Amino acid sequence: MMLLLLGLILMLLVLRDVIHSVVPRGMSTQFCLAPFLVRRVLWPPFSSLASRITSPHWKAEVLSLFAPTVLLLLLITWILLFTLSVGLIAWALASHFSPAINSPLNAFYVSAASVLTLGTSDFIARSADVKVLMLGDALMGIILTASLISLMFALIGAIQPREALVSMIANLGGSPPSGLAILETFSSMKGHAYMPAFFDECHHWCAEVLETHKSFPILPYFRSNDSLTSWITALGAVLDSISLMLGADPAGDHFSARMTYLIGCKLLNEFTAIFKLTLPEPDDISDDEFHQLYLGLQSAGYSANSEEAAKANFRLLRLRYIAAHRALCDYLVVPIPPYMNKNLVLLPPLSTG
Repeated sequence: MMLLLLGLILMLLVLRDVIHSVVPRGMSTQFCLAPFLVRRVLWPPFSSLASRITSPHWKAEVLSLFAPTVLLLLLITWILLFTLSVGLIAWALASHFSPAINSPLNAFYVSAASVLTLGTSDFIARSADVKVLMLGDALMGIILTASLISLMFALIGAIQPREALVSMIANLGGSPPSGLAILETFSSMKGHAYMPAFFDECHHWCAEVLETHKSFPILPYFRSNDSLTSWITALGAVLDSISLMLGADPAGDHFSARMTYLIGCKLLNEFTAIFKLTLPEPDDISDDEFHQLYLGLQSAGYSANSEEAAKANFRLLRLRYIAAHRALCDYLVVPIPPYMNKNLVLLPPLSTG
């Protein structure tokens, strides 16, 4: 009876974990295998080893292997645990087979043959309840495989729009992107009128990332194609650009930028709580560094405020997200956005004659 009860409990835990991973909304992560396996067991040693690689390209290549490998490992783990649960039940009902199951190994073999739908077993179920159990095992084996395939499509559907905006931000702000470079690009290409639409898109992007990445615990670990940027790096650059713009022009009509700032800060702080990260002391920008930023803001036409007032505003706005952003960059091993990007390539001067 104890083996039967243990098998049923293990089976329910596996099914709960699969359901949470595929349809995650409204369920607690307590007693779920996937979040624990990813965040507590596999990622810490993997990221620690990858951090020792000096080449940014090879570091990114190694880190990009993590998420796909974990997906495969999850499927194997789910199937093994479910097979073990059925094996415990079969061992508890050993006398209901012909011939009777005489060892735990044979019980596991019967279970694996059923779950993997191999259709080959030396042990035949005699009672109706065991026959139903074996048929249910075969069905669950198919469902487990289909669940991971469904999960992969859901992940791809979440990654593609995320990376599309990351590429757009890198195109505006360089690689890695910087907040000042984003503002300079809009200014140099006379695109001030398009900034509200850009920040509005960033606002929707933050909301979508917050929803999908909280729902699927593996999503934050998928890397960007560019080794010098990531979704966290891009978000930091966008928040820096908003903080610079609002700091220099606090009375301006920047509704979409303000909304993006609010949800971006919320996103960063929620993920530091999800990952249970310790926030570092926020690093402050020096007077000389901000002076260079202010000169860039002046040349780009964003200097409605004095330098001292702009600096005080920027520091105040930045204080709300910078510690969480640095903690996430360190945890996910991604680049920190620079204050300025001197390698940004813009269109060459064009002749009007």
